[in-house]
Amino acid sequence: MCRANRGVRVAAVVTGAVLTGTFSFAQTPPEPAAKAKGAVPAPAFSETVLELTPAVLDRLAKALAAEEESRRSSAAAAGPTAGAQKTKQEYDECQQSLMKGPEYAQLLQEYPGATTGRSKDASAREAAQEFMTKLAALTEKTCGPDPAHTREKQDLARRLREAETKAAERGGFTIRQYAVLKERVTPLCLSDPVPPSPDGLRIKGVGSASFVYTAAEVAALRPRCDVFIKLLYPDQN
Repeated sequence: MCRANRGVRVAAVVTGAVLTGTFSFAQTPPEPAAKAKGAVPAPAFSETVLELTPAVLDRLAKALAAEEESRRSSAAAAGPTAGAQKTKQEYDECQQSLMKGPEYAQLLQEYPGATTGRSKDASAREAAQEFMTKLAALTEKTCGPDPAHTREKQDLARRLREAETKAAERGGFTIRQYAVLKERVTPLCLSDPVPPSPDGLRIKGVGSASFVYTAAEVAALRPRCDVFIKLLYPDQN
């Protein structure tokens, strides 16, 4: 597996981690000194921390694929300006700056008297309407969409959370199981392919904590790491 961008990706290991106290569900606290010199401790499997078996990894791959598809659909529905949406204050400040600039001054020269509202002449009203149309286009081009209107769209962050929840359900996981599985897959797939000992493998995590895996988990996941890295980091492929 190519790990040219591993240094960039490792930072994402802790992003969105499910935490309890100091350690994530997928990590183990530091072992006492007497035990640290011995065998790798076995992962504490539970209703939250599932063993990385081939069947579980198959379900996880399907869930990740479904989540990515939903994320792309949500981003497309929100439009290309969703991430650059200005706040009301930023939008108002941009408008004020625009009206002091040369483009607005040029527009006023093209439609003298269009903003006075004094004439009842039909041609003057038509010119005023055209002026307002061009001003609206210039404002959107310069300042982006009016937040007073775009706030009516569904919140993108909420839609992405919904995508994750539905993906977890698609794989037959709870949302916590799904989060922990993603958290455990990442460090192993981004680590150097060191053969595990018979009792498992330990990978340093955040601070003094570690991720631990059984030898069977390593054997099940390592051959699939290329697939999982593409699913977990689609924008970096």
